[in-house]
Amino acid sequence: MRSITFDTDYLTRTMLVVAFFCFALLIVTAPAAYVDDRTLYGINLWIKPLKFDLAIMVHAVTVAMIAQLLTREKRGAISLRVLAFLFVVAAAFENVYITIQAMRGRASHFNYETVPEQALYAAMGVGAILLILLPFVIGVHLAFQRGRALSGLRLGAILGCVLGPPLTLAYAGYMSMSGGHFIGAPAGYSDAGGAFFFGWSRDVGDLRPSHFVALHMIQSVPIAGYIGDRLSHGAGRIAAIAAALIMAALSTFLFVQALGGAPFWPR
Repeated sequence: MRSITFDTDYLTRTMLVVAFFCFALLIVTAPAAYVDDRTLYGINLWIKPLKFDLAIMVHAVTVAMIAQLLTREKRGAISLRVLAFLFVVAAAFENVYITIQAMRGRASHFNYETVPEQALYAAMGVGAILLILLPFVIGVHLAFQRGRALSGLRLGAILGCVLGPPLTLAYAGYMSMSGGHFIGAPAGYSDAGGAFFFGWSRDVGDLRPSHFVALHMIQSVPIAGYIGDRLSHGAGRIAAIAAALIMAALSTFLFVQALGGAPFWPR
């Protein structure tokens, strides 16, 4: 079984810099959520920046860890170096813009009220693609890397990185085309009263749970494979395949459920 240890290559350092940057933003946004009681769509203005700071921090650390399964030579490939740089640009732009909009009391997502905000929201869509493109390409590199045993951890990383980003992109794209994440919501419906922290609706269809499950396949599937590796020889690959199938099916189910106007967790 292959364990993960960090190496000081460009790709790894870049991902860890992003993680520390997001952590620094967390130090600012977390207290702001307590001292600033302004709301937007029924919830505290700072909840969205908090969620994105935390999500991208975890995402960057995960990419850094999975990249360690590649050879150092592979991690130094020009394609991954370019994608890592674009990842930094996208992460900085997304988090800074969301934070600035929170300070202004304005929405960052699905905001078409002014021309600049329309353009910046479109740019966020491009940034989101760049954030999931890097782990996808790493997954493809892992799939074709020879000379190392196919452990559950490695298979889980391949499946999570290759399946998770396309599903995430599909659900996010549908949300953007729909102009929001609620399905079947009455006029004036807000995020107030949703699930704790996440804000997912418990009254109407909400596309965010399916997006969340798909996005976090790059964590859940490798973890399942790693746990299987620790239990017995050969169990890791079975666990990784089972986790990939379950998470992909769950995200699809949640997506179809939301399209029907049903909440993921009814009251």
